[in-house]
Amino acid sequence: MGHKVIICDDEGIIRQGIRKIIETTYDGVEVVAECKNGEEGYKEAVIHMPELIITDIRMPVVSGLSLVQLCHEMEKRPKFILVSAYSEFEYARTAMKYGVSEYIIKPINRFELIQAMNHILGISAASREETKQIGAVPDNSVIGKAKEYIDRNFYKNISLEDVSQKVGVNPNYLSSLFKKQLGMKYIEYLTKLRMEKAHNLLLNTDLKVSDISEMVGYLSTKHFTRVYKEEFGTTPSEGREK
Repeated sequence: MGHKVIICDDEGIIRQGIRKIIETTYDGVEVVAECKNGEEGYKEAVIHMPELIITDIRMPVVSGLSLVQLCHEMEKRPKFILVSAYSEFEYARTAMKYGVSEYIIKPINRFELIQAMNHILGISAASREETKQIGAVPDNSVIGKAKEYIDRNFYKNISLEDVSQKVGVNPNYLSSLFKKQLGMKYIEYLTKLRMEKAHNLLLNTDLKVSDISEMVGYLSTKHFTRVYKEEFGTTPSEGREK
């Protein structure tokens, strides 16, 4: 039996975008309803008993936070991912009182949403877009922990220093581990991972190249195109046509 999901947002284009991400990423997740406010969302939640509700915080009639509160009284409580264009901590703190742990700031990043959904739904390998591991290294090793952090945050501006701090080692030591155990530099691993993600998005979605570029960590589409061509021998547009 698949996971049932309800999407609540007063902007139709946002609802459609979230639905598309879900439908092109998962086989076992079904969007059972799209709602433009919390009142509709609550009614649909009572009917469908979803496992997850992805909702904007600020909506007319009934807000996302009010929807969380209403659903908190249900016998089978759904889990929530809150979405907002506002990053005020007060919203997150209020939501945490009701057990909400996932909070995403607009504009929605595809990979942040997938990461949040995987965490809530307990999905580890169901995503069609999961990248194969580069190098066979035990997950409990220093390099394994570094890879895990990079795999979760590759779309952000993360440096070797950032990663080394997260795994608790010296940057020079971590750099030597990448070369010794993976046969490549840190930046080469990060770039390869980004390119594989981008390639999957090009083949499995109709997102604009500029959007994909930003989603995998490149603010400059021109730079992204150059790196993609170095990796695959074609431009992103040419790769999509093949």
